[in-house]
Amino acid sequence: MPENLDPANYGVNDITNPGVFAQVFSGMVTALTANGAKGVVANVPYITDLANFTTVPYNAVPLDAATAGQLNAAFAAYNGGLQQVLDLKNANQLPPQVLPLLANYDQAEVNRRQINFVAGQNAVLILDEDLSNLTPINAALTNMRQATADDLLLLASSALLGTTVGGNAQLINGVSVPLADQWVLTPEEQTAIKNATDAYNTTISSIASSNPNIALVDFKGVLAEASSGIVFDNYTLTTSLVTGGLVSLDGVHLTARGYALMANKILEAMDAEFGSNFTSATNGLAKAGDFPTNYSPTLR
Repeated sequence: MPENLDPANYGVNDITNPGVFAQVFSGMVTALTANGAKGVVANVPYITDLANFTTVPYNAVPLDAATAGQLNAAFAAYNGGLQQVLDLKNANQLPPQVLPLLANYDQAEVNRRQINFVAGQNAVLILDEDLSNLTPINAALTNMRQATADDLLLLASSALLGTTVGGNAQLINGVSVPLADQWVLTPEEQTAIKNATDAYNTTISSIASSNPNIALVDFKGVLAEASSGIVFDNYTLTTSLVTGGLVSLDGVHLTARGYALMANKILEAMDAEFGSNFTSATNGLAKAGDFPTNYSPTLR
């Protein structure tokens, strides 16, 4: 998360600094409620609860024994090189200028980076920018490893997995060629996202609680509940792709029924904070059956 408080200097993948968010959000709420206008704000869900990050399994590579053996032979030099660098480090036989790169390089990282395929389902091969950079010592020792259950593969990676690079049958994305960082959220990246989200929500909650003209909607709680199932009229919606009914086919945005649920949560918050009667006398809440999901009700 960048410490720079000037958003103009952010890169395209930088997470907004919580201080910048607090300043901008506070200014917007103050301006919008300056003349006594009332409004509703929502907190920020954990995006990693969405189907975009929970649909593609980390072990999405099926192999037979012969193919697994061929791959293991091809990665033998990589695996051996990882151990060789650690042995040289421990023996103080590396040039001093590369030692800062290896400050955290230990046996645990060597083991984590070992690539091994078996007959059956296998973990996807990925790049991980948080691994120690060994390429100044050996250009072949790139920052790759096999994914674990703690990694989240983006939904769009499913279209890339198993395809060839330039038509070369030896270069298979996610198998012999690691998926680039853009296709995976590693645990370190997930932590950065969670920390930023928590900081944003602290700001949102604080501002809402101190301003009588603002009602707060707990979208974060709604999405968390939907991970296991949230009841909306006669339906139980989940965050599962397609059949869950809450999240659309891109894995991020909601279905019409999902947005209707969120609209109801907004009306309920307004009733609780301002004394309106959308949820009672006016019967103003949306009905789940009036809003479609993204698949046919006959789909099984």
